[in-house]
Amino acid sequence: MPTSTHKYSIEELLGALLRDQGIHEGHWALNVEFSATGASVKPQENPARTLPGLIVSVNSATLMRAESTAEGAVDAAVVNPRKNTTSAKPTRSRKPQSTTLQ
Repeated sequence: MPTSTHKYSIEELLGALLRDQGIHEGHWALNVEFSATGASVKPQENPARTLPGLIVSVNSATLMRAESTAEGAVDAAVVNPRKNTTSAKPTRSRKPQSTTLQ
């Protein structure tokens, strides 16, 4: 039964991005850019009170080439291996047939 949500680990997300970009080699990590803004917020449990708060938003995600020892890096050759391209089977040649009536 299909669900309305799909949760991915960072490694699964990296693998999907590497497959999308056709990257098959090297170690890669995910860099996420955030921005933060201060704001006054009203807690749900006490809307009469105003507290200092922080709003954090995600601006972008970037695939970055990484060292093989980098924490969280994945090997593209493992998560997105090249497909073996087998050459097409050679066609068998047939004996030429005469096209004239004899």
